[in-house]
Amino acid sequence: MASKPIAKPTKVLNWEDFYKKTDNANKLMDRVWYCIACTEKDVGDQKIFWEHWYWKEGEESKDLTKGSKAASNHTLTISAEGKEIDYPIWPLSFTTKSMKMYPAIDLKCLVIAPIGLSMQPVAFPTDDSRVEFRVDFCEVMGKKMYFVFVLDPNMSEEDKTRNFDILEKENGVLREWFHDVQWEANYEIGSTGEPDINPK
Repeated sequence: MASKPIAKPTKVLNWEDFYKKTDNANKLMDRVWYCIACTEKDVGDQKIFWEHWYWKEGEESKDLTKGSKAASNHTLTISAEGKEIDYPIWPLSFTTKSMKMYPAIDLKCLVIAPIGLSMQPVAFPTDDSRVEFRVDFCEVMGKKMYFVFVLDPNMSEEDKTRNFDILEKENGVLREWFHDVQWEANYEIGSTGEPDINPK
């Protein structure tokens, strides 16, 4: 039986709930988010995929209701074959009704980030839970994509299954759409250069 095509989530976190759950995005920052699964097939070729999110200097104390806030994302991936990509810093922008990511392109003479991707939060861990998913959805030129992040890449298979079951029941997001990052068992936090900063 052919799998169902990737579709938009049937339920998302509205922006008010998202900012309540993330303490106005502060619980996204000063954390390393480990990608464990994505609907993009190429991500399944990775064995390491993490993103370090942090506020730009002077932004944390700004009032989101009075304008946008800027942050940064440092991403590193290592493929199963050992190819490492340390990406240029990606700018992030937050308003009361949006979260945008600007993929940076290194042109050697300068780095540009011309296109903003609107990210839609689907799920977010409660109180820095290490056994719950953070799930983001975006649509680029008609292509629908989901990313699953966690605060601990050593999450048990039981917890992963429970989270995927919740996604399917509550959000209409199917497990079969995802390709898993090939994290090794008992990955050592910090061993690929990321800071060991996640709440314990």
